Amino acid sequence: MLDGLEAWRTGLEAAGIEVVADGVAAADLVVGSARDAAAAAAAGAAAVIVEGGRERRLRDSGYRTRRVLLRPTRERPTLALPLDQPAAVSYALERWSVVDRRWKAARMQAARALASRGRFPSWASPVVTVATRESGPPALVGAARELDLPADVGWFLTFGQGDSLSRNAFQLFRPGAARPEWILKFARVAGYSERFADDERGLALARSAGGDVARRIPRLIGRFELDGVHASLESAAAGRRLRDVLATPGQRDVNLRLIDRIGEWILELGRRTQRPTAALEPELERLRGEVVPAWRELAVPSDLVEALPALPAVAQHNDLGTWNVVADGDDFVVVDWENARTTGLPLWDLLYFLADALVHLDAPAAPEELPGRVAALFAGKASSSPLLFGWVRRAAEATGVPFDSVATVATLCWLSHSLSVRTHNVDLAAFTPGDPPRIHGLEGIARAWMDHPALGPRWSVWRG
Repeated sequence: MLDGLEAWRTGLEAAGIEVVADGVAAADLVVGSARDAAAAAAAGAAAVIVEGGRERRLRDSGYRTRRVLLRPTRERPTLALPLDQPAAVSYALERWSVVDRRWKAARMQAARALASRGRFPSWASPVVTVATRESGPPALVGAARELDLPADVGWFLTFGQGDSLSRNAFQLFRPGAARPEWILKFARVAGYSERFADDERGLALARSAGGDVARRIPRLIGRFELDGVHASLESAAAGRRLRDVLATPGQRDVNLRLIDRIGEWILELGRRTQRPTAALEPELERLRGEVVPAWRELAVPSDLVEALPALPAVAQHNDLGTWNVVADGDDFVVVDWENARTTGLPLWDLLYFLADALVHLDAPAAPEELPGRVAALFAGKASSSPLLFGWVRRAAEATGVPFDSVATVATLCWLSHSLSVRTHNVDLAAFTPGDPPRIHGLEGIARAWMDHPALGPRWSVWRG
């Protein structure tokens, strides 16, 4: 790292990259600012990243260069857009931009027009120049050719927005195509393979359900590893993330129809995977032995699980928030199945999905706001509360959950989901001990649920 770029150190070291302390002679990669482009080139490393667009000096030194646009900021980007890939960049700007104001739609179209000509003002979004001695696609994209990926695919990169265990992904385009055909997910730290194995199992579970359930999930093409970094190749889910769709102004009725379609799909997942009550016993034992005791501070009744009647077991996606649904008009695909369970309680996926979708339908919510907003929604204090209550009544009838047991099922849902973040943070500490946990929002819902006088195991306002 050349002078002034110490901010890179934490991220590089968290990714398992050794940062050279004395000089650059031994470095494989040199990182520098635009004013240091000449010094970076003179170091002779195999690769150079320069903050800015000084590619001429690097080309003069024998490097192959590519300008990459980072959106929205260099410090916390969501996208890396190669300006030599106009079709991929145009798609990314249209489908991965948050257009929650009408003026943003006009700005996005202007950005697409500029990017289609390989131009973009540095004041609008930062540009970095990536230089390598040899031409070709990013290393992981090149390695995916073993899965019969074409040699000349177009691409853009999306960054995981959670902590360092969230996966990055290349959206990959067949030559000449305007929409991605594949998605290449990869870990941000070497050696982390758990999510890929779990995702494979979850996709197999959903595919075995058949029908419309199987039609609305990605197809796993294969998995591979490159220098300890695990990756998988799937069919792409083209469209926009549901959370971004819900933020689009002026289409509440359209969004409600889409939410209803996804809700029906969730019920179909339960119908197609339903198993006898006996299959639920391992999950009940987990709730009885791990989840309920973990919340003694909230005065959770110790016999909460025993209060459940005999219920069917159903498969769960188990992380069905708006971030895991990609929508294109009336169509949608449900992605990221690494948390799926073969046998779980009915209603959980639906409650989880509607909590996130209806909160964001009413207004965007930051993670720290989510617990309070979810509590207000379920307590009948939000604009979309009547919509939620109608769904709960209909879903309870469809799944065979007695009305008197809905509050117990819902309470166990939020206790379990709020606890899952703690388990994730254990993995985070093991793989990236220098990366602090981030607020997800879910970890606070159990407390908000139990503390609210209208919620908890006696929740009944939904009955009307």
